[in-house]
Amino acid sequence: MEKFEYKIIDNFLDKEFFLRLKKQIEYEDFPWRRRIECTRDSKNDKGYFTHSIFNEFKINSPMYENTLIPILYKLKARSIINASVHMFLTEFFLKKSTVYHQDWPYNSTTAILNLTNCDGGTQLKIKNKEIVVESKENRIVIFNTQIKHRTIKNTTAGARYILNMNYF
Repeated sequence: MEKFEYKIIDNFLDKEFFLRLKKQIEYEDFPWRRRIECTRDSKNDKGYFTHSIFNEFKINSPMYENTLIPILYKLKARSIINASVHMFLTEFFLKKSTVYHQDWPYNSTTAILNLTNCDGGTQLKIKNKEIVVESKENRIVIFNTQIKHRTIKNTTAGARYILNMNYF
């Protein structure tokens, strides 16, 4: 596997597919679960809401077949580790960002698809350099899972939505 640091792709999904995905997760009866903390350091936040699509070797959502599989094909993923949709509420952040973390300690890939235009985003830390990826609808950031990253608080939208995927 070729080792890369990160790449950003705008307009990742075709517009119709993207709009269907966004409408689905913004639906008022979409099934969310609250997590108490975004990272292991809960001093920075009051948690977030998540919808697990795939985790611990099992499918957890009807989104798996019609939503996740086409995206994984487009990413040329060979095997999924986990995938979930997250909703970050602005008022749940106590500081400007969460702490840096790694999704997994082994060589795999993380892809974060932004579903919201806002001033929040994802910040990568690569060789002591901080790279901010602004949350822009249909923008995906793809990076090695061992790269430390964090969520940046948004102040221009009530909620920020992302689809987070880890895969080989």
